[in-house]
Amino acid sequence: MNTIFKHKILAGAMLFGAMFLASSCDDSEGLKVTPEFPNADKTMFEVISSDSELTDFMAVLNACGAHCADSLFNKTRVYTLWAPVNGTFNKDSLIAEAAVDSTRDNVFERFVQAHIANHRKGANGKLEEDNKILLLNEKVAVFAGDHVNGYTFDGKEISEPNILVKNGVLHKIAAPAEYKYNIWEYLGVDSRVDSVANFLYAFDETEFSESQSIIGPIKDGQQTYLDSVFVTRNKFLTSWNGVGLLNSEDSVYTVYVPTNEVWEEMLKVSDKHFNFNTKITNPTSMTAEMRDSMRHSYARLNLIKYMTYSKYEQKYVDSPDSVKPQWKGGDRNGERVEFHKDDLEKSVIFEKELSNGTFKIIDKSPYTMFDLWHDTIKLEAEDDNMNIYIAGGTEYVQSASKTQINKDSAFLGVKISGNRYYELYSDKAASTVRYKIPDLLSASYNVALIVVPKNIVNADIAPEDLKAHEMQVKITQATGSNTVTLANHKDVHNDPTRVDTVFLTEKDGSRSVITIPYCEYYKTNKETDYGVTLEVKSDGSTKTYDRSIRLDAILFIPVEDPVE
Repeated sequence: MNTIFKHKILAGAMLFGAMFLASSCDDSEGLKVTPEFPNADKTMFEVISSDSELTDFMAVLNACGAHCADSLFNKTRVYTLWAPVNGTFNKDSLIAEAAVDSTRDNVFERFVQAHIANHRKGANGKLEEDNKILLLNEKVAVFAGDHVNGYTFDGKEISEPNILVKNGVLHKIAAPAEYKYNIWEYLGVDSRVDSVANFLYAFDETEFSESQSIIGPIKDGQQTYLDSVFVTRNKFLTSWNGVGLLNSEDSVYTVYVPTNEVWEEMLKVSDKHFNFNTKITNPTSMTAEMRDSMRHSYARLNLIKYMTYSKYEQKYVDSPDSVKPQWKGGDRNGERVEFHKDDLEKSVIFEKELSNGTFKIIDKSPYTMFDLWHDTIKLEAEDDNMNIYIAGGTEYVQSASKTQINKDSAFLGVKISGNRYYELYSDKAASTVRYKIPDLLSASYNVALIVVPKNIVNADIAPEDLKAHEMQVKITQATGSNTVTLANHKDVHNDPTRVDTVFLTEKDGSRSVITIPYCEYYKTNKETDYGVTLEVKSDGSTKTYDRSIRLDAILFIPVEDPVE
């Protein structure tokens, strides 16, 4: 069997043994072989092996491997066992499942360990309804009741309590405990959400843990292990760039998982937006296989980033009608988006309470591509990593510290984003600056420049000295040895009296739609990694226009893709 579960037992003994020792003393002191306690000199294994009411339980336990029973009950560690009596569960199906290598561990964890605690706990006095027991499978069950009304374990009646043995205490129960799936486990149980489960589970990584394994003798110069422990991790089970700690029993989440049909419908849209070109040379370290893998991952990852909501973090949400997703990193220019609860709830077709939260299935996506992955790309013009000075004067960054900046101020057209802008000064020749645009998708955008007036830091400049810019804006994408021109707009003008958001437009005045053929969603913010270039060139042939270039930011604003 996979011995990771044996690791849990060993770790549990060390972690919880000391914790419960003090509370268990009353149950263990003065333990003698008397008519009242005839099993006090026998181990747990010896007692349950000879009990005619527990032969079904023993059969399942032995089916998991004889060493499992021996390692649990024949050692000096102390246990409490709530053992279901014969005829209360389907032993044949469990034995059949334990006979298969791939499912044997499930039986051991979800049935055997679901009835065992790693300390002694007697049915004494009054046990409150919130008296929770940590079990060997790291789940929690309630052990409650009193002498008058009887005791229950996981809501099941205890038919015979307090059978004291040398290394613990045995309680017989009238029905087996229910295994309580957590959200991460339940993903793989409901076939309606196979698509999400298969995608996330594909990132499981199992590795040998030498520090947690039991060392055996050295044979033929090689170290052997009496018990090899393997630990499985998944990089998306995190609270930052991940879906949260969905495998943790200490957390409480609500998840909204799309059905396979909804998943495929959404994937048709997202997949075309993450079309990496294997001929693009940047980043140079990436192979064609890596790009194919990135397309597969990003197209799916952006479908589930807003699936999980932490109950703990919702207390920080401003509106009681809104929820904020667990995924924290890399979204919407670094800020998480709040969603309306009603938009999520109206698509719910199934709901189940699990050990660490609520699992909900939705049959319609409450999101659009603009909510999920097709974000506005905003490049600060003064970003030294992404701009390239070409010719025409001296470049420097000017501070506008008197300007108060609000969130998304660029769209207001009246303030300077971040209190900083880029200026390329020239009083004679044309000025040119180029920008590499990060993280664009293979999708369609409107493009705008936020142009700063000359009097932004000097209000005394005479009105006749406030000249507009006449700019040529060219957008290209390098694809290997070729460079494709995506747009080339001449005579682009701004209003020189204000901070002006200038959109690239067609001759009829409508906003131009720029379609990027290949995705460059690298998230590196290194100029050399990106193939899309936006070049801004000022007029240099006349004194009618301001030859200097003053830019606050560049915007690529997502729009619906043109109909194919």
